[in-house]
Amino acid sequence: MKIKGFFQSTIAKLLISIVIGVGLGYLMMLIPQRYVSIPLQFFMIAKDLTSQIILFIVPFIIIGCVAPSITGFSGNVGKLLGFTIFIAFTSSLLAALMAMGVGYAIVPFFKYGSATQLVELPKAVISLSFPTMDTLSALLLAFLLGLGTVWIGSEGFKKGLEDFQALILKVVSNVMVPILPLFIGSNFALLAYSGRLAMMKVYLPAILAIITMQLVWIVLCYLIASAYTGKNGFKVARLYPKPYFTAVGTMSSAATLPVALECVSKSELIDKKTTNFALPLFCNIHLCGSVITEIFLVLTTYYTFFGTFPSLSSMLIFLVLVCVIAIGSPGVPGGINMSCIGLVYSLLIGHEDTSFFAVMTAIYAIQDGFGTACNVTCDGALTLMTDKFCKKK
Repeated sequence: MKIKGFFQSTIAKLLISIVIGVGLGYLMMLIPQRYVSIPLQFFMIAKDLTSQIILFIVPFIIIGCVAPSITGFSGNVGKLLGFTIFIAFTSSLLAALMAMGVGYAIVPFFKYGSATQLVELPKAVISLSFPTMDTLSALLLAFLLGLGTVWIGSEGFKKGLEDFQALILKVVSNVMVPILPLFIGSNFALLAYSGRLAMMKVYLPAILAIITMQLVWIVLCYLIASAYTGKNGFKVARLYPKPYFTAVGTMSSAATLPVALECVSKSELIDKKTTNFALPLFCNIHLCGSVITEIFLVLTTYYTFFGTFPSLSSMLIFLVLVCVIAIGSPGVPGGINMSCIGLVYSLLIGHEDTSFFAVMTAIYAIQDGFGTACNVTCDGALTLMTDKFCKKK
């Protein structure tokens, strides 16, 4: 019964979808070019359609979870917001310093093979684009709705926000969760077919170093949360396998948010109001795993191109600015990597270099799911700390 129950669970479905997706992706590589367009278009359309549905619903999840939570915190919300921003920035900054230290120590010992030729993917013949709100705008609207309800003291609006939250959570369980395996499987099929998975063996030392640092940072975050709260933070960490593998597959904190909310809400250590407030907020401002990737990749690529490292002073300035930019990067396609390329050119290289950017983008894309998984998993530790702060104040 236990084995049967596991295979019926969401995490099993996600893992199976990854395996099937990779297998079908490599199988498409064996099909003659004139026949491969049909299965390829299927995966392109499936990925496009499911991602559009997920991204359309996510802003409503943020509004439906954050706004009702604010009405419960009332007068403490200002201090609470300041605390959450502080610990999110501090986590990213310390993670970046760790990545920089490790990068200076081990990058000179890396040796790379020859890069795999990538297959250019065609555009989907059917492409839908739903009008939607970006996540930061949704977060701002949630704050305004929650604060406005507190200011006017309306019990009707408060009840309406709570009903809206119940409605959205039902949509998540009945619509978003069932389509996640198709979204993840399509992503991995296309990654395998295009050759991006095969590129991992070329940059394996760098990717392994990045993933190892991300796992170390997850452990450190929960140790710090345990020390701050006096509770066993790893009881929260045990709830995160499903969100972790969802993030690896979706490569999106926003798409993983409903799964994380579902899992963390089961914790006896964190008040549900805190969970509904903090997780959507950290989803938008806490990118410790992505910061680790960006800092380490900059050092790796710079050393590969120029045989040396940037000056320590320039790197420290770059590091701090990356952590500041990270607060607003989730709404940007390509995240931190796209947002920071101007800083790379101006602070570190001194001129534009498209080859440098191309290599950075390729490696970043290969491991993006693991960076996202680190982000969302560490959000649980920060949410536990936020809950302690709420009870103290």
